[in-house]
Amino acid sequence: MPPLLTPLPPDYDAEVARMAAFFNETLGFCPNSVLTLQRRPAIAKAFIALNQAVMTNEGRVSSAFKRLIGYVASHAAGCQYCQAHTIRAAERYGADAEQLRHVWEYSNHPAFDDAERAALDFAIAAAAVPNAVTEAIEQNLRRHWDEGEIVEILAVVALFGFLNRWNDSMGTPLEAPAFDTANKYLAASGWTGGKHVPTTHASGQNPPSAPAASRPRRDLAFVTLQILLMGAYLANPEALRVALPEAVRYAGLVFTIGGIGVLAWAFVNLGRNLTPFPTPKASGQLVTEGIYRWARHPIYASVLIIALGWAAFSQSGWRLGLFVALWALFWAKSHYEEQLLTQKYPQYEAYKERVGQFGPKLS
Repeated sequence: MPPLLTPLPPDYDAEVARMAAFFNETLGFCPNSVLTLQRRPAIAKAFIALNQAVMTNEGRVSSAFKRLIGYVASHAAGCQYCQAHTIRAAERYGADAEQLRHVWEYSNHPAFDDAERAALDFAIAAAAVPNAVTEAIEQNLRRHWDEGEIVEILAVVALFGFLNRWNDSMGTPLEAPAFDTANKYLAASGWTGGKHVPTTHASGQNPPSAPAASRPRRDLAFVTLQILLMGAYLANPEALRVALPEAVRYAGLVFTIGGIGVLAWAFVNLGRNLTPFPTPKASGQLVTEGIYRWARHPIYASVLIIALGWAAFSQSGWRLGLFVALWALFWAKSHYEEQLLTQKYPQYEAYKERVGQFGPKLS
């Protein structure tokens, strides 16, 4: 999709160009967001001045950590353009490589301390829509940061609230250096650049092919194993025959028909969000209605119901064994998928608390 407006030349407004030199330190280039903003130079200059003020360090909130705060806020908002810029700026300001690679494991990764965890918890909640800041999050933030530092932390989140909406609505084209840095650190978590990756860069050079190159290996491994197991299930049905009572066989047939119905219902509810890969679509939305009110993974559950039911009806020990293998695969795949869903959707943790994995929670 082309951008709503194309960026103007860097020398379009002399005063904006002078002030935008600030970004040469931050990113190594003037961002296309500013080049688009300068159609109204007063707005561009006010934005640059606000950016400089917010990113000035007055306490312990370092330049690198401010960019990590901007990253998690942008991730919560879904803006892939701002995710690329913040991770690049964090690297340029000397963020620890372990923090860059494990920012979404901050709650338990040793690269982060308790103060950083409190700030990032707050940033994600503050960036969520609707706002998810609770009294417990506020109290934890106050335990580790003074009032001035809290102002800096929230100012970063608020600044990126503007940028996330500007760049995602504008479809701002992503610059090649920002793409390269984001691809280095974020591709394994499903980042692709989305609509911000143009056909060609301003230089006339084609950007890397993000979607194909950056598909996480674990995504490919899970789907490949799933295809192999399903193929094996359909093959050699006469192997390891078991004698089952007629009542059990026809109960299995009922299970199979019911599972097909559940599968169809889940497909309809999921709609365009459907993907065989654990990594959620960049343009996707969290679905919690319909059958997803009762189970977080009804598609996996329905496939297991069908696999068990048809194994019983066909009296195949081979298929019963592969049902167990499929259950183990879907258990592992769903847990990996939920890590990514929690990163993309801050509200997923609360959804997970009230809805069962493969069926309704008994409690």
